[in-house]
This record gives sequence, structure tokens and C-alpha cells, in this order.
Amino acid sequence: METKDDQIIDITKDVKWIGVLDYDIKTFDIVMHTEFGTTYNSYFINADKKAIIEVAKEKFSEVYFSKLRSLTDPADIEYIILDHTEPDHSGTLRLLLDIAPAATVVGSGNAIRYLEDIVNKPFKSLVVKDGDKLYLGNKTLQFISAPNLHWPDSIYTLLIEDNVLFTCDSFGAHFCSPDLFSDFTSEEYAASFKYYFDVILKPYSRFMLKALESIMKVDFDIICPGHGPVHTSNSSIAIELTQKYASEYIQLIGGREKRKVLIAYVSAYGYTKEAAEIISEGILETEGIEVDVTDIENISPEALEEKIITSDGILVGSPTINQNTLLPVYTLFALINPLRDRGKLGGAFGSYGWSGESPRIIIENFRLLKMRLYDETASFKFAPGGSKTEYLRNFGRDFAAKFIENCDQLFSGNRGRIG
Repeated sequence: METKDDQIIDITKDVKWIGVLDYDIKTFDIVMHTEFGTTYNSYFINADKKAIIEVAKEKFSEVYFSKLRSLTDPADIEYIILDHTEPDHSGTLRLLLDIAPAATVVGSGNAIRYLEDIVNKPFKSLVVKDGDKLYLGNKTLQFISAPNLHWPDSIYTLLIEDNVLFTCDSFGAHFCSPDLFSDFTSEEYAASFKYYFDVILKPYSRFMLKALESIMKVDFDIICPGHGPVHTSNSSIAIELTQKYASEYIQLIGGREKRKVLIAYVSAYGYTKEAAEIISEGILETEGIEVDVTDIENISPEALEEKIITSDGILVGSPTINQNTLLPVYTLFALINPLRDRGKLGGAFGSYGWSGESPRIIIENFRLLKMRLYDETASFKFAPGGSKTEYLRNFGRDFAAKFIENCDQLFSGNRGRIG
């Protein structure tokens, strides 16, 4: 496929796309499949005071600087605006500052602090806040706060005279195309746009809805994201879909008639599986609770994460093997997002033979992941049965009582720990 490494695209007469096409990437940040590659979007503003919005991944610095030099002498760049500072957006900054030593780096307070530890050398900087403006002579930049989309450093930048809104990770997609303009009639692109939202932005849907309220107060025609195609004639579609996806997620996690407990277990000989079912019986004696009992040994990470997202509390069951829990449980830990799942009630249970460390290992990991803790674990030797059956059923009943209490606090906004 023609990669057009030297391609420069006019967004407006004075705004040029100088980003990089990456067809070869297969996974992004470890967690995303990039079937259609991605782009590292950077934009040059040809104003009286020349500016750049975002830079490229360091791996592509040679082609990136070649494009930049074809438009201007880098020494003439006065401002480098970084709406977000992940290395795929800021990677070439360290090298760019060597050839643009007079440039001032512009970003939120968090962004500038993060960049100090990314660049690891002194640079001129300007911290901007919501509503601040930066004058480029004949053009004006206005900054819009957009925290946690998807890092705390995120802002949007509006080029007022050109009606262009730069949004970094918002409204983006991992989709590589030399045409660079969005086309939602393409099934491949439309699916990529939603997949990107689901993985990157969905956990921060409340912040996204606030950001949408903010940008509705300003005028723009074009949305320039940090990855994937630019939205020109399709800006309204990108906004409508994003609002729809974010609203559906908020409804999903907060609008259910019943609160859901995920009982996720692994079971070597069926003992922990049997315990999960008994505990579920105890929980279901309390009205208003739905229980999802799931064997996580062979479940896909995507399916397991969806269950975590749609649950208001998690009970994890695991046997103790070699004084440890098992790999599927550690996969579950990796899928818990403390920003998204903070405050959900977490508990643990499991079978053991000679030592029973697994439930406490689970609880300690829940603690680190900012979940509320149901500290009373249910550990039992070998097979459930006899008095252990009622013990496990009582554990479920007691967990249900704490779970209902926790949900009342969680959805009233009082997130913390139940002692």
C-alpha cells in the first residue's frame, strides 16, 4: 500500500496536517488491536507566530521533521501545544526542541509537569487553563478544559478564526488512511471509531459528557483528533455518536433496576465452583440484586472486562495453589480500572488444602485497585458440604447486605471504603 510518507494535507488554508501514517502497528498500548493501523496526527498553524498542535511518535521523527521543514524553518516555531502528553503524542518533542529552541511548550499544569519527566531537560513552558487565549498575531487559540479524556492532563484547543477544534484522543480512531477525512458510511471506519471509544474513552463517559457541554458553547466546523481521520463534514456525526455512546454507558452502569454482583471464579476440582453457586444462593435471598456467576479460566479479556464494567460489586473465588492464586485472577486484576471501578465492593472466597492465602491475596489487590473491601473472606478446606454449606450461604447473605449499603453510597457519589 502507498504510505505517502511525505504527505501534507490542507485542513484549512493555514492549518496543515503533518502527521504520520502507521500501517504496520498491530497492537496499541498493549490493550488495543489495530487492524487498520493508526495515525499520529500533528498540525501546523501558519500564523504570524507559527505553532504546532501535537507532535509525532519518536520512532517517526525523521519523516515528521522532513514534513515540518518543508513548511517552515523549525527555528521559527514559537509555540508547541500539547493537548495530551502520552509518548505517541509527545515523543518527538525532546528532539524538536533541539531544532526549535525558542519554542514555548503549551499545556495544562499536569501536562507541563508530565513533560518535564518525559523530556528530562529544561524547556520554555506556558500553563493554560480553561478559557485562556493565546494570540498568534493574526490568529487566536482558546483552551478548553477536558480532564481525564483520558489522562488528567487533557485539554482541547480551538483555533477561533479557522473554526477548527483540536481534541487529541477525543473523537479519534485507530484507522490509517491517506485520505485522512472521516467517512462513517465505511463499516470498517465506523467500527474502528466505536472500538476506540469503547477502549479509550468509555470509562470516562461522565467527563466526556461534560466536555461535550463545553464545546457546544463555542463555534467550530472541523474536529482534528490525535489519531485517525479528521472530521470536516462529519463533525456533527462524530459528536452525536460520542454523546450516544457515553450516555448509553452512563445508563448501563447507573440506570439498572437491579444491582449486579459478578462472582468470578476459577476452580481446579470443582470445589470453588460449588462454593460460588452456594454463595450466589445466599446473595439472591436479598431483593434487588442480580448475580452473574462466571468461570473465568478461559474467558476472553474483552468479555471479562464487559462483565466487570456492568457489575456493581465483584466476588472472586480461587483455590490456593502453591500459596498463591491463579493466573486468570491476575488477568481480572489487570482489567479492573481504578478510575472506572473505584468504590465497587470487592470480596473473596476459595477452597484450600494445606494453606489458604488466595482470598487474602485477592483482597489486597482489590485494596490497591481502590475498591471498597468486604474484608470477611470465606475460606474452607477442600469440598463444600455439611456445616460449610450454611457458612457459605451466610457469607453470601452478609455480602449482599454490605453490597446494598455500598451501592447506596456509591451511586450517591460517596466513594470510599467499608471497614
